[in-house]
Amino acid sequence: MNPALNGVLFLPWDAEEIVFLSLSYDSQNYIRLTYRERDWIERFVAPRFNLPGNTPWYYRAENLAWPEPNPGHFTFTTIEKSPFNVYIAGRDANDFPIAESFILQGINNADGSVSASSITTANSYKLVTVLSKSVITTTLSVTASATGLNFQVAPALTEFVFTQIVLYPAPIFVDTSGNPQNVYLRVQVKLKPDNLNDDMSVPRISHIWDALICFTTAALYKRMHQLAKAKSDETDAMDHVKASINVEKNQSSFRQQVVPTIYESGNYLWGGYPHRATSWNPFAGP
Repeated sequence: MNPALNGVLFLPWDAEEIVFLSLSYDSQNYIRLTYRERDWIERFVAPRFNLPGNTPWYYRAENLAWPEPNPGHFTFTTIEKSPFNVYIAGRDANDFPIAESFILQGINNADGSVSASSITTANSYKLVTVLSKSVITTTLSVTASATGLNFQVAPALTEFVFTQIVLYPAPIFVDTSGNPQNVYLRVQVKLKPDNLNDDMSVPRISHIWDALICFTTAALYKRMHQLAKAKSDETDAMDHVKASINVEKNQSSFRQQVVPTIYESGNYLWGGYPHRATSWNPFAGP
């Protein structure tokens, strides 16, 4: 984790939510953290002290359009032949709302080629809540001046949305001697659905690819009047569709339950380290 963010982490832009989150101070021994709603933490855990041995909770904060604070000015660079729109909104250093919109276009040369053109925002941003653009045919380059972070925005992508996760209390980034201490996270995430750019695009959902193949082969068998094979493939396709729906429902559902503290070794298996905490030996020791 970046200590400058004080317990905040951003998921990759193509990730939607966390399935589980584990924390470690040595990159070997991880402990599973518990999700709590923000209002529950503020009501019941606000006075909790950040002491060694206390593990933080985590909650989902406001989605942002840029995965870091104080990015400053933004520079947009494009080689798109036709004009398109870009919109950015957020807050300045005084927390006042600010927003800008542009019409961008590359430089069309006489020989038919297109040269890159750039534009920089007039405002300096403390955080960005919206960053959107039109669907285009080329990649848009976006660079934050204060940090140098650059993203190449895909042509079909119309907006940036980053999931913001906050660990509370923030992990301890210094050891007992006052020296910097690394904090490591192990995260499993649920991915966002892929953008469907055209009729040939395939969504990234479990079992959908298998279902499409089965439906296609069933249609081909039907055209060849092999009805028994066609019916068999249609049945397989529907089974894949049902499995896909069940996977999506199970990943999206929330069940309130008692979750024990789970101690995880580096590879989740017994590795011959008698003093390392594991799920079956949480107190370590021989």
